[in-house]
Formats: sequence, C-alpha cells, structure tokens
Amino acid sequence: MDPEEEQLQMSLDYGQHDGEVRQAMSNAPEKDLDISGLPIKIYVDDIDKVLEEDHEQFAILRRNGLGGSDSSIVLGVNPYTARSELIKQKASNILTEEEKAVGEKTAVRKGNDLEPLIITKTTKFLGTEVFKPKDMYRFKEYPWLTMNFDGVSKNDKGYYPVEIKVVTMYGQKHYDFNKAYFIETEGIQPFPPNYAASEINTIETKAMQYGIPPYYYTQLQQEMMALDAEFGLLSVLRDSDWRIFTFFIHRDPFVQSRIITEGYKVWQEVMQLNPERKIEGM
Repeated sequence: MDPEEEQLQMSLDYGQHDGEVRQAMSNAPEKDLDISGLPIKIYVDDIDKVLEEDHEQFAILRRNGLGGSDSSIVLGVNPYTARSELIKQKASNILTEEEKAVGEKTAVRKGNDLEPLIITKTTKFLGTEVFKPKDMYRFKEYPWLTMNFDGVSKNDKGYYPVEIKVVTMYGQKHYDFNKAYFIETEGIQPFPPNYAASEINTIETKAMQYGIPPYYYTQLQQEMMALDAEFGLLSVLRDSDWRIFTFFIHRDPFVQSRIITEGYKVWQEVMQLNPERKIEGM
C-alpha cells in the first residue's frame, strides 16, 4: 500500500464504535449463493475481489448491463442521474475519473467498512444468517439486467434480499424511520400493509408509504426478481446515533415488469450508440 492510500485508510476512524466495526469486518460472512432454480447465472466470480484489485476493471464490468442501482434511473425516479446520461455512460468506452476512483471514495469505503456490522446486527435480530454472495450475476431470460447483492438471507420459502446502507445526516430526510419493521433499541414493529400491490400508485408514492427512497425501492424490486422472493429488506445504519432500522418491502410485479421492459429499451439505445455492447442472448 502506498503512503497516500495508507493515510486514507487511517483517516476512517469510527471512534467508540471502531472496535466493533473492525471485528465485524474480520468476521464478514461471504459465500456462494445456490442459484439452482433461480432466474440468474454467474456473470463475474468474486466481484468484490475485482473491486479491491482493479477499480477500472470493476467499472468496465458494471457497464456491461443494468444493475439494481441503475433501475431507478431506467424508470426515471432517480433525482441525481437522468436516463439519457446512463445510456451515454453505458455506451462509452472511456471511464470517467469518478468511475476509476470509485473504490477510493470515502463514502464508498465507509459503506464497505460498515456493511459487515450492519449484516451482523441484522442477523442477530432476524435470528437467521445474513450473508454476502461473493459473485455478480446476470438474468438468464433478461440478459441486459445484472445483479449483485449486499446481503441475502433465507427462510422456508427460499432466499430474500437484504440491502445494506449507511444513512448520513444529509440522507435522513429521504426516510421515515417510524415506518421501519425493526428499530434497534425498540424491537420488531408491525408489518406494513402491501402497498406494492397497488396498480395506481407511483413508485415515489409506494416508496414513501414504506418509508424509504424510491431509488432503493426499485433496487430491491430487481433483487427480489433475481431471487424469486416475495419480499425484501432494507437494513440501514443511521450514523447520527448508530442505530439499525430495517424496512420490509413487498414484491411489486408492476414495477418489476417495467424494469424488464424499460431496461430492454435502454439497452437497445446503448447498443445503437455502441454495437460492442451487444449482449449474448439479445
């Protein structure tokens, strides 16, 4: 490690929580996902290792498909990136400086550092293991869609996604923490109604009803598709008080259908700009 990166590593100090963060990092459960019977196949082995060893290669791999974090842009509910920008970025052969440095950004590294702690705490309250699948996946029937997971757990019906996030002071305004299914120090809360079943309400309305940002609502829907799950969880650490809040979200077949159809349209435009982006099976 060069001196500059070593200094950067040292700069991330979690104060009184540093010990538990480091312990969780050293015990992070990462393993293979049994994808037999699921609508996905392995696209990249051990994707986190790729990120650690070669940030640029990681960015290139992400360009060759629409991941869960792209879904909100595809559906026009992302406040930070326009659909036209996403298409240009996916079609381009030139990496931006931001893409090259993605693994070095403090916010990204903080999220990576705290992810194992959030997984550990979520495992404790669920009473069943949450683990991080080590690979990146591609949908068999919809090859323009890709998927990698922060966390996955399992019940008697199969796998379900557990999306992991750190919420900063700035990000808190996008949540209604009173609607969480689990609140650390307060315990399990009532299940939310199935807001996802509405054919009328917008993505923004449904996300608001569950208490989460719309860009994580669509991301979870793509993850549920990949695992053929009826629900998913968003487990966040609020860094103002270091409490865990876990939100329960139902499967939304209407949004999932749009992710498929609108994603296809987006990738057709990507291929028009850059024929090298043609994906086998399209």
